[in-house]
Amino acid sequence: MAAAAATALTIPLVVGHADAATTSATVKAAPAAAPAATSYTAAQVLAGIQQNSTAANKVNTKPHINTMTHSDVNVFQVAPGIYTYSSGMAIDTDGSDPDPDPDHQGETTWEDSNGQALGAHKVPFYVLGDDCWDRKTPCPHFYFKEHGMSGRQFALMFYNGKVIGSIFGDTQTANGQDTSDNDSRELGEASVKAAQLLGIPSSGTTGGVDNGVTLAMFSGPSWVVNGTNANLNTNAQALVQKALDTLGSSMNGGTPPTDPPTDPPPGGNSSYEAEASTLAGGTTITS
Repeated sequence: MAAAAATALTIPLVVGHADAATTSATVKAAPAAAPAATSYTAAQVLAGIQQNSTAANKVNTKPHINTMTHSDVNVFQVAPGIYTYSSGMAIDTDGSDPDPDPDHQGETTWEDSNGQALGAHKVPFYVLGDDCWDRKTPCPHFYFKEHGMSGRQFALMFYNGKVIGSIFGDTQTANGQDTSDNDSRELGEASVKAAQLLGIPSSGTTGGVDNGVTLAMFSGPSWVVNGTNANLNTNAQALVQKALDTLGSSMNGGTPPTDPPTDPPPGGNSSYEAEASTLAGGTTITS
């Protein structure tokens, strides 16, 4: 007898005994085995991102700018609370790590959990614009504050068959300065460590790549990564498979595969069938 629900239900059946007239009995259905959790690869999730990066899912109404090439870039909401774009990668050398880059600054907009500036050589972080270029609400461009994002917000970063975890670590300038004089519409800048993990030249003066980097940003407080410069990289990489599974499942219309299967909804119906067979103890199911 097969059962389609995770909880035991009672089913009236007609049973026959060898030495008694046919009578009725109650038989409990055995719980069905829970389906195996789905695990998604980086290639599967990236393909899903590309398929869901459609005009209907576009967030910005005015184009962003590829930091490296100045070509147009758009941001898409490919699943609830998850925003993606594809661009190049310029190299951000800022923060507590020393760097020969003449544009190096000792601060980053966001800090680690101990209040220290992030280290570009230790922490894989990405960069977003520090304001709404248009000075409008809602912003015609993707502006992180309007989408449930704050410092150290987790993101998946894809490039050339690789995927890493990264965090929101810096903005175009900020760092105690007035609103950025740079172009906050630019997208496609990340730290030295992010470039190294992805196999991209990581020099602040000669490094970077023009195209091919895709970022998937996870909004909300549950995706803020905590830690210090010593362990933020480890903590971010530990979330990669969870994020792949969450995004892959969401784009496929399901719940994250880490969630247990749920019982049928209240009032829902389930069907069961039983063929003639003998149960333990000699009781025979006849119908």
